[in-house]
Amino acid sequence: MIKQAIDRYAAGATVPAQWIKGLSKEDLLAAPVPGKWSIQTLVHHVLDSDLIASHRMKRIIAEETPLLIGYDETQFAAKLGYATLDVVLACDLFRLNRELTVQILRNQPEAVFARSGVHNQYGKQTLLQLVNLYGGHLEHHAPFLVEKRQRLGKPL
Repeated sequence: MIKQAIDRYAAGATVPAQWIKGLSKEDLLAAPVPGKWSIQTLVHHVLDSDLIASHRMKRIIAEETPLLIGYDETQFAAKLGYATLDVVLACDLFRLNRELTVQILRNQPEAVFARSGVHNQYGKQTLLQLVNLYGGHLEHHAPFLVEKRQRLGKPL
């Protein structure tokens, strides 16, 4: 169960780079689904989410029952200038962060995956729960990405 969760999480390392393959800057910034994020914003969202996730995982491994603080993804998207940031660099950072986090996870004894932190909004979360949650985060966003690319006339 732990190995499968880590493998699923690891498999996502190159997904954001696949999402943007063959797209122009205009495609990345377009809003093909009115009122929804652009592909570029989506990529930067999954990067920020993954950076926060790996931080939470490391804290659970290293600290006793750490407090895990939530964040407002809508405010991140609105105020961090996602449209002006390098999306290729974001994909590279996503991949590198995942690969390094996977190394950390694979080096942990099984018992560590039962350790937990306390999220200020969601309560107790174990390391294994976080690995599973973020292993599925890209899968959660994939249908939105597929729809955006289809509407742009550039399906995956």
